[in-house]
Amino acid sequence: MLLIQNEEEKARTGKEILTEADEQALLNWQAKTNEEVREWNRYNGGWKLNGRAGIEAEFIYMQTLAENYRKNIISTELAIYPFYREHLNALQALKKIKIVDIKEAIEITNKQREQKLKDGLDFDYAIYQFAFESLSDEIRKDILTLDPEAEYESSYLDDEETTADLLNGKNELTKEAKEKYAELVADRSYNKFAKEYQLHGSFANLPIMDIAKKWAKDKGIKPRQKDYERLKKMNGEVEKKGLKKEFEKDIKHKSDEEWLLENNLKEILEDYARDNKTTIKKILKETLLKWLEEDLPYPPLVISEDKKTYDEDTKLPHNELFKEWLKAKDKARTTLQKLIDKGELKVKDITEQDEVNYPSLKREDLLKKYLGKQYTRNKIITGESLYNFKDDFKFIKEFKERVDRYDANAGLIYADNDPEHKSGHLDQELLIAEKDKDGKPAIVSIFGMSLREIERALRPHYFKEVEKNGETYLEFERDIIKKVFKETRQSLIDGYAKLLAFQEIFRKLNKIYEAETDHLLNQRIQSTSEFIDQHNFSLENALKDLTGFGIGFGLYKKPLKMKENLFIKRDKIAPDAETKREWTERFKEIFNDF
Repeated sequence: MLLIQNEEEKARTGKEILTEADEQALLNWQAKTNEEVREWNRYNGGWKLNGRAGIEAEFIYMQTLAENYRKNIISTELAIYPFYREHLNALQALKKIKIVDIKEAIEITNKQREQKLKDGLDFDYAIYQFAFESLSDEIRKDILTLDPEAEYESSYLDDEETTADLLNGKNELTKEAKEKYAELVADRSYNKFAKEYQLHGSFANLPIMDIAKKWAKDKGIKPRQKDYERLKKMNGEVEKKGLKKEFEKDIKHKSDEEWLLENNLKEILEDYARDNKTTIKKILKETLLKWLEEDLPYPPLVISEDKKTYDEDTKLPHNELFKEWLKAKDKARTTLQKLIDKGELKVKDITEQDEVNYPSLKREDLLKKYLGKQYTRNKIITGESLYNFKDDFKFIKEFKERVDRYDANAGLIYADNDPEHKSGHLDQELLIAEKDKDGKPAIVSIFGMSLREIERALRPHYFKEVEKNGETYLEFERDIIKKVFKETRQSLIDGYAKLLAFQEIFRKLNKIYEAETDHLLNQRIQSTSEFIDQHNFSLENALKDLTGFGIGFGLYKKPLKMKENLFIKRDKIAPDAETKREWTERFKEIFNDF
């Protein structure tokens, strides 16, 4: 026993517990009775079998290691697939550049100008812009403190007006108004073009993420073990790349639990909704309704007497600021209507086609749906009348500048409502270059040659994307690659299961020899466990979008899916029964009932 313990301690720590004289004395020990002989032989035989078991386990580990290396090149492409996807999207954007000669460039530029004049300006949005520019510098600054994008993006103040309409002069919502408010907010979480729920948006000053976090708190939801494992890996990568300070600045002063929950809450919600046969929208709505029983999470501007905001205080209390905004809108509406009545500005009715292009109509629909009011369809101020208008209004000046400027990405204005650009807007970048008879970059042109070289370098070798039933799937390029990947995946599972079986055997030997006989085996199990984590990470990473490049350029691709579940659930792998049975029997022959 002492000799074995000394050997294990030396292997584990490099230090021995016996002196050389002690070791020699024990080696020279002679049994005095038959029982001592049997006991010596039993321990000695068990230790020899332990060595053979260790060699067998090491052989299994080396096989597993080799199989893991065999699929490494495939896994590497999986892990960096988002890189391929992002840059191939960028390449598709380059391909959308229209090759033209100088005459075509002039014609296209003129057509776009004509289109912008034809589009004109949404009357409701014109009121918004005119109202904003008519504000005093102090009030304008206060509004931008509340919402830095308020100068050109109307959704924040529109949402506040909708909430004020629901309050209807009261300080709290009625039961019916709470239902409508919760429905409106929950609706905001769904991106109908991406066909997925998102938690990064907000309704007025209520972040969707805060509702999700409220749900998690009420349910006692905590980050999962795999979330902590991801953070550990991320910390390692961040430290390796020398980005620790930037990362800590990014997460601010949040605890690991808070940061992890926020970053994985969408996935947690999706899993919960699937398992409980409900939807994220329903979960968010029900959570908000419960929250509204306590109070409005964040007081709307119309009833808020506060001056505090996230970054700095406003000069005026929020309710006074809101009143000033409504006054400015009423004044802007009256002024523009007078100009229309005088004929200085002209309007046209909105057509079915126009309904695709003007975002303000979405609010009209919402108000009619949730507030039960009948709203007259907005009108469009014609582009010609705006362009010929003499007074120096800022929003009209900007319209004129936009008409005269070629905008290669004009379609971005309509991207949220018209992802396929059915409205016919010209939104292509133009390249005056040599082209072939099909209108594509000539092979000998610098642009054409560069495109081909970049595409050749970026093309994945082992995977491809397949569109089916409105979804995008990541599939293996060839059946042989799929076969190799699945074989090596199974080898990880089998190797891990066999090593777990040896671990159970060795834990019993630890008790018999009163020593850590499994220290090397535990290292091998840990390494194999990391192989499995790497396997899962590669799969998981392959389905991620790095930046969403291409949204609004007609290049939006839906999140990737896989038809087969190729992940490995490590915690569900049981010790291999056959390995355990075989080696248990062999050790029983030596130790009997001991």
